[in-house]
Amino acid sequence: ESLEAITYAHNQCDDYGLDVVSTGSTIAFAMECYEKGVLTKEQTDGMELKFGDADAVVRLIPKIAKREGIGDLLAEGTMRMAKKLGKGTEKFAMHVKGLEMPAYDPRAAKICGLAFVTANRGGDHITAYVEGPAFIDIPFLCIEDSKIEDPMVENPRETKVVKDLEDANTMFDAMGTCKFMGMALAAQDWADMIGNCVGWDYTVNDFRKTGERIYNLARAFSVREGCTRADDSLPKRLYEDPLPEGAAEGHKVEKMDEMLDAYYEFRGWDKKTAKPTPEKLKELGLDFVIGKI
Repeated sequence: ESLEAITYAHNQCDDYGLDVVSTGSTIAFAMECYEKGVLTKEQTDGMELKFGDADAVVRLIPKIAKREGIGDLLAEGTMRMAKKLGKGTEKFAMHVKGLEMPAYDPRAAKICGLAFVTANRGGDHITAYVEGPAFIDIPFLCIEDSKIEDPMVENPRETKVVKDLEDANTMFDAMGTCKFMGMALAAQDWADMIGNCVGWDYTVNDFRKTGERIYNLARAFSVREGCTRADDSLPKRLYEDPLPEGAAEGHKVEKMDEMLDAYYEFRGWDKKTAKPTPEKLKELGLDFVIGKI
């Protein structure tokens, strides 16, 4: 409730080199564990970890950075904390593939949930940054169609928007450019800039295929390391517990399997294994990956 405390905590994270989203989410998880009796006052260095306690937040951050006291447990992150604590905490451990989720609830913003589970690094909001077209009624020119009709409705057709934005944002990462600025320019603009910089005859198709190639290669790496369709999933709470209030009151995630099937089809991935198919890998010039996943 205190903007001053939030700003101070944000600066603490910056000074200590901690990710703000993961740190905040992990502290929130610890507070819920405390309120449910999973963590005791003896385990929390005598602190009462209750939601809204700004003082507890700013005291925890240096402990996490230095792995002191209860900070040693929180420094493990939400996923590992839940595994260590048990007692049903996995249900409300808000992460995807071990990465803590940002403040967009997929029970309301359905398309954001798909973006969280298909992001190669886990529950990340800027791998696709589909929140932009979902909540801002302006076109994102870097892809052909960025229209999201209603973010509170699961629409399989719109999974292509997630796929296309992932590919475009992968290109912005590769170029070292700002994603937010990147959305405002057309793919042709980016293709022209790349071509002019390096002296290539670079087309929009080259721009899009390069992003897709990188994204598929990253997915193939994850598959090789054991990632399956089962890992493309949200925390149980989001499937089981409806939102208690707000514009999306009563909503929960209900059609993720249908959304994933549509997404995998647009990607050219096997719907059962969630692996890039040999045909897709050949199309992208990634023949050397075939047989390794």
